[in-house]
Amino acid sequence: MKTFRAHISEAQALFNTRSMIFVNYETPALILSPTMIDRIFGQKRVDAWHVTDLDGLKGLKRIEGKKSSISVLTEIEPGRVRIFTMGVETGGGYCVSLEGNLLLSADFDVYSERLESGRRAITVSKESFPSLYKDMIKMQDKMWNKYGEKGELDAGQDFNKLGNSLDQKQKGQFIKEWIDNCEAILKKNKTAQEELRKIGRHELSTYNESVVNQIKIKRVYVINDNKLERFGTRYKLAKEMFKDVLEVTSKRMGEIIK
Repeated sequence: MKTFRAHISEAQALFNTRSMIFVNYETPALILSPTMIDRIFGQKRVDAWHVTDLDGLKGLKRIEGKKSSISVLTEIEPGRVRIFTMGVETGGGYCVSLEGNLLLSADFDVYSERLESGRRAITVSKESFPSLYKDMIKMQDKMWNKYGEKGELDAGQDFNKLGNSLDQKQKGQFIKEWIDNCEAILKKNKTAQEELRKIGRHELSTYNESVVNQIKIKRVYVINDNKLERFGTRYKLAKEMFKDVLEVTSKRMGEIIK
């Protein structure tokens, strides 16, 4: 979910699978697809929240019911109500109540990125995903020995250069093999599966992060802390897109999520 300013633009953001793989040598990129998740975990519907601005709200409308994934939260640190208005220039933002198919969940912000073709990616660190990290590093080394120079990588720069040196066909093969290997690792490593399905919020995190797709929007909350202006432009614009729209203060929003 990145910074919360980046988080509110989630429905609009799109990153490149190739770049995610080749620029993240030290923390290998786990590439996930909805079909992969279904094969490993099965489908699970969850209720969640997504904080966004007007452009993001339009983006949510476009991806409703589709395979495109979105970062959401299910818990927030008590009293951190300003989070609902950050990133919006005036008046307040939107907090959307929704349900969706769970792809992954963590008790902290995993900085997931939305990719093309409905894929999702996270970078795997030793501290956050110890078991998964171990297997991802082994896989990365094998891929290097197959497509790059034999032997141990000296630095991430070498791996990054590999992405530029492969021709188009080789890149396609590399990416397909990388994604297939990600699935194979998760199928075999039950501990890694558990690392991707943590419930709740870590005590040191402001909010947790889950990733869902095929969302169904239940209600749109318009966050407005301006007592002198009620049911203003943001409320009216939301009403044009959704039937169930409610205006609340950021304090009240925190109580609702809690």
